[in-house]
Amino acid sequence: MGAKVIKFEIIQFPGARVIGKTIKVKEPTTLDDPTATDLLEMMKNGGYYKFLLNLPNKFTQNADTVGWQGDWSLGDSSYTYLAGVMFKPDASIPEGYEYRDIMPCEMAVAYIQGNDSDEGGDLFGDASGNLAKARDEHGYTYDSSHGFFEMEYYSEERFEIPKKRGEHVGLDFYSPCKKVL
Repeated sequence: MGAKVIKFEIIQFPGARVIGKTIKVKEPTTLDDPTATDLLEMMKNGGYYKFLLNLPNKFTQNADTVGWQGDWSLGDSSYTYLAGVMFKPDASIPEGYEYRDIMPCEMAVAYIQGNDSDEGGDLFGDASGNLAKARDEHGYTYDSSHGFFEMEYYSEERFEIPKKRGEHVGLDFYSPCKKVL
């Protein structure tokens, strides 16, 4: 299975708060290590997404979810994966949940769709690289001054509904950026 950037744009991201549950992901992952997939399944099967999606002050009214990746530990190649929902910046954090704030910034957004070719690599594993290629082609570069993170955005319309139909899913991938001078 391959992946292709269908749409790329630079947006003025207004800022948000991501609320959910986290795990520390190690690279490379061993058989005993928890994975982002494990956390996503727990969020879905444990009712955590349902709880969050019913709270006020969501960023969007759709049943969209996110996978925030940050808090990189360069020495041991581990990072935090936060599976959750985006809210307005001042949203309250429910007890037992964690959060990360995303500051207003320029944001590169790639809509990447899975397909049957071998080109573009894996939809999830190569999302950052596919976005980076499109970002570079548009004269932008990664901007860690707004937090060292990237984020998967699971749109109900482009990810969940096609998944239920057995069609190729689309993933929106977000990365803070700045114009190359």
